[in-house]
Amino acid sequence: MFTYHLPTKIMFGQPAASALVQMVAELNVDRLLLVSDPGLTELGLVARFERILSQAGLTVRTFGELSTNPTTDSVHRALAALKADQLQAVIALGGGSPIDVAKAAAMLATNGGTYAEYQWGGKAITKPSLPLIAIPTTAGTGSEVSRVAVIVDKENPFKKGVLSPHMFARAAILDPALTVELPPHLTAATGIDAFTHALEAYVGRRANPYTDMLAIEALRTIWQTLPRAVARGNDLAARSKMLLASLWAGTAMDHAGLGLIHALSGPLTGKLHLHHGLANGLILPAVLHFNLPAIEPERLDTLKALFGLTPSAADSSLVEAVSTFVGQMGLPIRLGEMGLTLNENEQEVLAEDTTRMVLINNNPRTASAAECYDLLVRIA
Repeated sequence: MFTYHLPTKIMFGQPAASALVQMVAELNVDRLLLVSDPGLTELGLVARFERILSQAGLTVRTFGELSTNPTTDSVHRALAALKADQLQAVIALGGGSPIDVAKAAAMLATNGGTYAEYQWGGKAITKPSLPLIAIPTTAGTGSEVSRVAVIVDKENPFKKGVLSPHMFARAAILDPALTVELPPHLTAATGIDAFTHALEAYVGRRANPYTDMLAIEALRTIWQTLPRAVARGNDLAARSKMLLASLWAGTAMDHAGLGLIHALSGPLTGKLHLHHGLANGLILPAVLHFNLPAIEPERLDTLKALFGLTPSAADSSLVEAVSTFVGQMGLPIRLGEMGLTLNENEQEVLAEDTTRMVLINNNPRTASAAECYDLLVRIA
């Protein structure tokens, strides 16, 4: 048994400019907040979308004070911008950071309160958010089709998502041309993030036939296509396939859940301020090795086929294949490769924090704090 609910309108492959103007007209609004990040401002992409909206007779205010791992400070500054000009809808342009901040601000605009009340206090989201249009410029997070926003609270540096069906974007505009400027290292990190979403959705306890279909095709596509996208950023066919795979993986993740990779990644990212996709790639092989005894044999066989292995290959060969794949993308699988270390006390604290992550309950194999500590030692 499963329930599938995705109210987001998906507009894939058409130029983002025309799709955006069309969608704003459908919403019947004319005062907009554009949430983006400094990198896209520097590339001139933010100014391009400001012109597009202005030429359509719309009022737009831009908020771009974001970091790679978005914080509650950014959410409340974006909310202040929304309220100051009585804006009616939000456009998120960028990767997971702008999209999650836009989701959070749009929710608070209608539900009130502080983000901490929902993140830590369990306050219920009872009202629909302001309309949100998400325009991803990376093929990774899948946030454009998920109902969750993951924000870091500086007072409690522990990544925790807030989720509700009210937080789905009204529309997701996916234009592969917007991803060609992404440099190789970010193409790799975001691609591995999508890969991890699909893998954890496929082997997790809440996997179901619908999400299996999406996860399997996302894994197949990323395995075959990410090397091309990393090597040749202007390969539009590869970029298109990666954006589609990220969409599938994000949908599978949102409906089937994640697991121990993301449960470990949250505290580790909060501690070391790593890029989310890089952290997932770092942890991926170690957790896959840990999970092998709990993954159903038929699912292991499917993964072997997807990764070019024979059914008779040892299960451990999956870990070797995935480790090689992550390395070929230029990403580390040890903290030492980045010159980073954790002392024993830090490892113990992060291990305990991992067991408090809700995501860990969906992992195919139960993990204790001691086992999480061993995993952190393994990736040192």
